[in-house]
Amino acid sequence: MKPIESQKANLLSLYFLAFCIAFLFTNCQSQKPTSTQTEQKDPFALRFIGEKIIPFEEKFGENEQKMTVGGLSAIDYDNSTDSYYLLSDDLFDENGLLRFYTAKLNYTKDSFEELKINSVNFLKQENGKFYPKKNEGTKIADPESICFSSKSSTLFWSSEGDRERNIVPFIAEMDTNGNQIRKFKLPKHFIDTTQNKGWYHNAAIESMTFSDNENKIWFLSETALQQDGEMTKNTEGIFPIRLIGLDRKTSNFEQEFVYLAEPVAKEPIPQTAYGLNGIVEILEWKTDKNNTQFLVLERSYSQGYQADGGTVVKLFLVETKNATDSKNIESLKNLIPNKDYIPLKKTLISDLSKMNLNHVDNIEGMTLGKMLANGNKTIVFVSDNNFSPKQKTQFLVFEILE
Repeated sequence: MKPIESQKANLLSLYFLAFCIAFLFTNCQSQKPTSTQTEQKDPFALRFIGEKIIPFEEKFGENEQKMTVGGLSAIDYDNSTDSYYLLSDDLFDENGLLRFYTAKLNYTKDSFEELKINSVNFLKQENGKFYPKKNEGTKIADPESICFSSKSSTLFWSSEGDRERNIVPFIAEMDTNGNQIRKFKLPKHFIDTTQNKGWYHNAAIESMTFSDNENKIWFLSETALQQDGEMTKNTEGIFPIRLIGLDRKTSNFEQEFVYLAEPVAKEPIPQTAYGLNGIVEILEWKTDKNNTQFLVLERSYSQGYQADGGTVVKLFLVETKNATDSKNIESLKNLIPNKDYIPLKKTLISDLSKMNLNHVDNIEGMTLGKMLANGNKTIVFVSDNNFSPKQKTQFLVFEILE
């Protein structure tokens, strides 16, 4: 028999060992996610495939229809023909007409091999005439977004209008030859031209997309409406922008949600110089009974930086689940997000400015491109060079890794 003191020592050792095991087990259990603490996983990632640049002042067309390729503010993909529609938002040439192109983009998961423009067509007014040339007078439309409908094989495009000249924004449907079919009726609170209401000048419908079944059209303005707050010109603040849903067949105003835009990404140099962050494109990503997801592209620009250092381009995933339908909210200006209304949930997918690309220009267009041989989706971005030799008409292609 062991001495009593030895037995006590052994018992103490056993108690200590049991305590350590219980502590470690409890601690490990506490590190596991609970129902309210879940591991965050990125919805998907982008892998860069390649880039193509259209040289400045490159022209396309024949005879009097030969015009400079540039000012590309939008792009959309037609899967049935494996072709892309490109919308030009300015005139530039003296004989320039508002126009859109078709193009072929040849790429694999390993390289972006070729960019080829195949045709040019011209936007027409309701009376069947072309919009005025640059040398014919006042510009009366400002094309910004384009969507191809696989359901009707027609195109839908948006114009920003001109607040200073009281030309209201619009969305129009046209055939693939540019003949206008109809215009949509837009909600009054969006096109209102009374003081402190409606869109800001040069900041109306920059982005537009179809719902998955193409029964609805969604659009966003570049910045807030006047009744909702200031333009996104500051590096801090709250900037609510209305995501508006219209019935494609009737133009009926069906739904509306609030998207909170980011502030200007970089302080302009000097601080009094120009800076603006805007929503430049939207795509519907996925939808189910209780939730619709969108991809939203924001582009921030600040003066005073070398080369493209003042440009920041971010891609967000946005969800409607639990968001407030803001259709009946007259003004968002003095309301507090997540208290007075629930905005759309945002998740940053990618900051293109931090992807080690050689250059990120004034990206304005975005579309889901063709499927790769491995079954993965692709996304294509295009920049608007504003017909400036200091900027580029840039196409960037990425593989989507889900």
